[in-house]
Amino acid sequence: MKKVYAIYCKVEDIIAGIGFATIVILTFMNAVLRYLGTPIIYADDICLLLFSWTAFLGADVAMRYSRLVGMDILVSKFSPKVQKVFQIVVYVLMIMILFVLIRGGLAIIKTNGARPFNTLAAWGIRYGAVTASLPVGGLLMIITCLTKIYKVVTHFNDDAYNVRKDNPDMVGEEYTGADKTPVTFNDTKEVKQL
Repeated sequence: MKKVYAIYCKVEDIIAGIGFATIVILTFMNAVLRYLGTPIIYADDICLLLFSWTAFLGADVAMRYSRLVGMDILVSKFSPKVQKVFQIVVYVLMIMILFVLIRGGLAIIKTNGARPFNTLAAWGIRYGAVTASLPVGGLLMIITCLTKIYKVVTHFNDDAYNVRKDNPDMVGEEYTGADKTPVTFNDTKEVKQL
């Protein structure tokens, strides 16, 4: 199961990255070509379609890597077990909000999904392709929340464990040594960890 989840995470990372890169490249190319008098007619609509999907997939990736905005000034004063209870409560609240967003997204698809999508209607793409990003992204974020809740519950008695530092690929400033023991310099200018 861990291998499947790791593949799923990698695929989502890649799709979100490709979507973001495509938006940047298309926007830049369209600006240059518009200046030259031959804009790409489909570029704005393709970017709009990609933006909706990239935003929700990127939000899930950010949540998985604990990169969403959060404030823990008050919570960090409590014991590790109380902090874990707060984390579980926050993830449960997020799941409840995501269910509301999924429901709203499905309602939008039902009422507006068949409407032609500007210049992309010639390719058979409807607004449902854009609005589907909300329920799909919400479902993926619910999976991430459930995964984080599972990790917190299974490590509840381990005071050294922190779900915010438990990232799939061990990336981020937590793993650069920035939050470890202080760094000192000796006479030979070598860096040593205390």
